[in-house]
Amino acid sequence: MSDMVEDLDERRTSLRLDMEAERIVLSWHDKEGVLNTDEGICIDLARHGVLIDYKQGFDLGELLTITFNPDNDKAHTVKGQVCRTTECNPNSFHIALQLISKEK
Repeated sequence: MSDMVEDLDERRTSLRLDMEAERIVLSWHDKEGVLNTDEGICIDLARHGVLIDYKQGFDLGELLTITFNPDNDKAHTVKGQVCRTTECNPNSFHIALQLISKEK
């Protein structure tokens, strides 16, 4: 049985990085158009998506900007669109985002 689980894990075609609860900065515009910025936690990062933990949920399709390493010269910002929000408890939501590639 464990061999079957290992085979399933190996079918991923892109590299996943375990971010070990890395602190990130989130930015988004609310329904009134006001820019909001707050801290969240990155759980998992892959080529086409990211999984974060945040204190509130977001609507499907909502656009977020995520900054990794926000407090140093290695800061890197990406944009993503919410594709899933799961409530873990009243103050913890797992939010899956599909990364939006930059125009070429």
